[in-house]
Amino acid sequence: TVFHSIVRAPLPSYGVIELEKVIINISGVVEHIERHAADAISASQEEVDSVSRAVMQHRIVLNFILAAQGGVCAIVNTTCCPYVDQSGRVKKDVD
Repeated sequence: TVFHSIVRAPLPSYGVIELEKVIINISGVVEHIERHAADAISASQEEVDSVSRAVMQHRIVLNFILAAQGGVCAIVNTTCCPYVDQSGRVKKDVD
């Protein structure tokens, strides 16, 4: 409006100052989101590690129980080579 133009004429940097404040606020929000996302990903990696250990333990026990019949692969009658990613790559990427 005309009023805003008149008021801003003597204070041209006022708009720049306001924009700077907005940018600082947005930056703070982005940093907050980043911290929470990193925490969530780290927690997910811990869960993946826990499940990976449980899967391998179950596989060992199942093979032990079925050893007399040739193990899990002989019973299932397929080629089975379990792969459980334990690299922690997601956590490393976040750090």
